[in-house]
Amino acid sequence: RLKKFARYLIGRDSVVWKFEWQEEPRYSHTSTDSDWGGSPGSRKSTSAGLWMLGKHCIKTWSVTQGAFALSRAEAEFYAMIEGVTRAKGLHSLASELGFNDLEDIVHLQTDSSAAKSFVCRRGLGRMRHLEIKDLWLQKEVREGRLIVSKIRGTENPADIGTKYLTVQEIKERLGFM
Repeated sequence: RLKKFARYLIGRDSVVWKFEWQEEPRYSHTSTDSDWGGSPGSRKSTSAGLWMLGKHCIKTWSVTQGAFALSRAEAEFYAMIEGVTRAKGLHSLASELGFNDLEDIVHLQTDSSAAKSFVCRRGLGRMRHLEIKDLWLQKEVREGRLIVSKIRGTENPADIGTKYLTVQEIKERLGFM
């Protein structure tokens, strides 16, 4: 097994994370993406994301969503909830570690226009089957604690955790990190 693994590694590119010097960052941002119904057995969706502190990628994740999403927009919405929750926890950790100048606003990037517009409005709209408890994200936007921005799908580094990509696409996404 070890020989087979060694043969596999020969000729593969290695990934090296370089954390170049930067001044103490004042901002962080999160990118999220989802794969709607991508799990073949359960048809559950996958959420992926990353948290950047300044120019450095600090945390990445790719997890199966607990709820069954009935639309692509809903799957993206659940990915956004996951991303904001993780970003708030990591921001709290960064504050405890001494990053006191870090702004208290979550900057979230998504490639879904539908999920972005849902979060930026008020109420359920056509998504009447959602739980009321999930609407806290809309309140965060209204109160200015969350800024949601659109990112092109080809530039979203979180795609790496939800889609099958070519080697060139993987290198591009890693370059954004």
